[in-house]
Amino acid sequence: MTDIPMLGGSAGASGGAPRDAVAVFEAHRAELKASRRVWNIVALGAFTLALGLSIWISNFYPDRLASGVPRIFEYFGTIMPDLQWDVLFEGRTEDGRAVPGSLTFWYTDFWTYVELIWETILMAITATLIGTAVAFALSFPAAANLSPNSWIYWISRRFLEFCRGVPEILLALLFVFMIGIGPLAGVMAVAIHTAGALGKLFAEVNENASDRPIEGITAVGGNWFEKMAYGVTPQVLPNFFSYAMLRFEINVRASSIIGFVGAGGIGQELNRVISFYSDDRVLAVLILVVLMVTVIDLISERIRLGYIGRENFA
Repeated sequence: MTDIPMLGGSAGASGGAPRDAVAVFEAHRAELKASRRVWNIVALGAFTLALGLSIWISNFYPDRLASGVPRIFEYFGTIMPDLQWDVLFEGRTEDGRAVPGSLTFWYTDFWTYVELIWETILMAITATLIGTAVAFALSFPAAANLSPNSWIYWISRRFLEFCRGVPEILLALLFVFMIGIGPLAGVMAVAIHTAGALGKLFAEVNENASDRPIEGITAVGGNWFEKMAYGVTPQVLPNFFSYAMLRFEINVRASSIIGFVGAGGIGQELNRVISFYSDDRVLAVLILVVLMVTVIDLISERIRLGYIGRENFA
């Protein structure tokens, strides 16, 4: 019985400690909230200042946009074809001439456009294959958890940053100057940029791979290449394939654009008709480019989903 007061007294004596700890915790939490509030205000102010400067520098004003919108319709008015329903589906005459106002007359160079679109697709395929191969090889030394040493990691990362940091059109200009006008310059430009972009994505996928297969291969005496080939690659290959297919879609559009600097493909023809004609031939080429990009996107999406499985995109 004499022990009961002692226990009660010790509990009472130590009762202040939890209250002091709670008070310290609450005070610290209040300081953190105040500090976070200050930083949020500073960040909001910096964002507002940057937004204001960007609007001022770019002249992004509503009145300017409103005055410029009608010009878009004016331009499209100049490139709309003069189609006539009574001769819309007329073919060529006996002397091989197309009837004005017909679809045949509008798409007089249709097969030339188809040939250039096919060239654009082949450019995108070749550039994607080359860029993906380089990205695959460099993604392992460029991963922080897989690189043999810090120097190889640093060099790999900087090289990939350089490849994706230079715009494709600038690379295309350089290669056109170096090797001349044609699709080869476009393929090299897109391939370099693809290697840089995919290399970063592949390296980040590698950094999230499980270490257990690598540890197992290490335990049986496997070297670095064997660990990458058998421990990491089977884990990351589906993601690599998905990223490569997405990049192919981007490269189709990029191959259409770099033709403006003479790097081959349908973009080169589009630049020609815009520069020398600016009539309904511009719209004819634009429609085919949009259709090409749309069909490629749909096909690549089906292939990607078929290989990886729709459940992995849920």
